[in-house]
Amino acid sequence: MKKNEEEIKLVKDWLRFARENLLFAHSGMKEDYAPYHTICFLCQGSAEKYLKAFLIWNGWELKKIHDMGDLLTFCIDFDPEFENLKEECGLLNEYITEARYPGDLPFESIDEDDAREAIESADKIEEFVLKKIEIPFNSTNYT
Repeated sequence: MKKNEEEIKLVKDWLRFARENLLFAHSGMKEDYAPYHTICFLCQGSAEKYLKAFLIWNGWELKKIHDMGDLLTFCIDFDPEFENLKEECGLLNEYITEARYPGDLPFESIDEDDAREAIESADKIEEFVLKKIEIPFNSTNYT
């Protein structure tokens, strides 16, 4: 299906935001004091944006949904291969609220292993989605 310039720009915007979240998550791991809870939250946000970019690319009308399971179900409706991301989406779904607000989860309960696992999951979702969207862009800046 041929996309117009406005549709392509919208998807590129979602990809840019998703990539930015993931880049900040990666860079956070390099700090002496890595904010593991924030890294996990950014990974969830990145994955959510990548899934939404795929959905929008396929004509889905944008909805304010943050649940990774719901988004994945919509993706599977367009492409059953998204079933392969169930584990990653399930893991990242834990960080929708748990890593966002004090009191949702004990601050110290999210550690380096959790952050590394979240980054690996978000990286896998990024790679998977980018292979599914046939859009001309530079993988480092989406131009």
